[in-house]
Amino acid sequence: MKNKTLPTLWNNKPFLRIFSSYTVSMFGRWFDMVAIMILFSFVWQLDPLYVALIPVAYALPHALLSQFVGQFVDRFNNITLMAYADICTAILTIFLIFAPNHLVALPLILMRAAVTVIHFPAQQSLIKHIVQEQHIVKAVTWNGTVNELSKVLGPFIGGILAGYFSPGLCIFIGACAYFFSALIIIQLRKRSEFQKPDAASHPHSNVSFWKSWKDGWVAVLRNYKLKWFFGISLVGLMAIQMMDVQVTVLLRSVAPDRPELIGWVMSGSGFGALSAIIIINQMNTVRFYGVLLGISYVLLGAGFIGFGWLYLGVPTYIPVLFGIIAGGGIGLFTIAISVTIQRETSKENIGRISGIYNSISNTVVVTAPLIGGLIVSVWSANVIYLNIGMFLLIGGFFAMLFLIKIEKQDTISN
Repeated sequence: MKNKTLPTLWNNKPFLRIFSSYTVSMFGRWFDMVAIMILFSFVWQLDPLYVALIPVAYALPHALLSQFVGQFVDRFNNITLMAYADICTAILTIFLIFAPNHLVALPLILMRAAVTVIHFPAQQSLIKHIVQEQHIVKAVTWNGTVNELSKVLGPFIGGILAGYFSPGLCIFIGACAYFFSALIIIQLRKRSEFQKPDAASHPHSNVSFWKSWKDGWVAVLRNYKLKWFFGISLVGLMAIQMMDVQVTVLLRSVAPDRPELIGWVMSGSGFGALSAIIIINQMNTVRFYGVLLGISYVLLGAGFIGFGWLYLGVPTYIPVLFGIIAGGGIGLFTIAISVTIQRETSKENIGRISGIYNSISNTVVVTAPLIGGLIVSVWSANVIYLNIGMFLLIGGFFAMLFLIKIEKQDTISN
């Protein structure tokens, strides 16, 4: 009998198209993200509170819709949804070029984010159905690598272009990237019809949405290790997100004539995260994933403390170095949470539990920057970075010891 299975991931033509589309769209996203930050901080010279609304506009639709959109994805052709989402995003991005002020720009950013909510569940569903089981990890890993590379190269190139030309050029490039992403993936529309998930065959198809949602929460609250990992990670995420976007305010005060420094620091952060992921991938095993979460906070704390020490006229390499250190913490944080979810869930509830965490974490992303903007308006960004950094540094050490104790207890009981 002829073997119809694909020998390697790179022989899987549908996956290659999806991967190419994802790559183009991710680079476009980071190109215009750095341009938007430059617009708000350097061109329009807005207060820290308004700057803090940028991540709120990006995250709010995900916080509100991420637990609901999965069922919507199951009812329609995923390729068509993703292509239309990219086209709508490109159109809204072009409108963003002509935004005269933040009062127009923020609603456009919010609408774009609402359109892109469809991408994550649709892409995960497609990968699950077109990639062979033995290639799933490689497919997800490659997507993660592209995400981190785009964080390195996108802000670096975008920062240079926005600094020497205009932020509008970067936003236009981002719009073109979304259009190209749609063109790449739309070719799969006919082939994807037979890959469309069959909702009727789903084991929970006869269970109401609210019952399924409730069961997911019960699974989280009854799992002692998962509950503590989620709680500690969300506290740390709150501290991180309070100050993440305020780096633009800090750099504006220490390097007012170097707006491109924002892109370089963001690239340094992406490089640090990518390096951390590569190092962990080279390890055969990690016994306690609480160690990863604790070390991630220690690195983030060290990077934030370094930002707190920045001064007017600081050499470029210093904030970039601290960005790399903090980025390493972000990479370890991402790995620790993803692995914990994979290890502590079953095939039947991983989607619901992942959706719950994604919804809560995006709620943190929405609220924390507002708090950060308020406190930076009262005190200086340097002082807040120092204090948040110390909290993460000390808290990370104790969190690591506590989570290791929980994992050891769980290992003994099993």
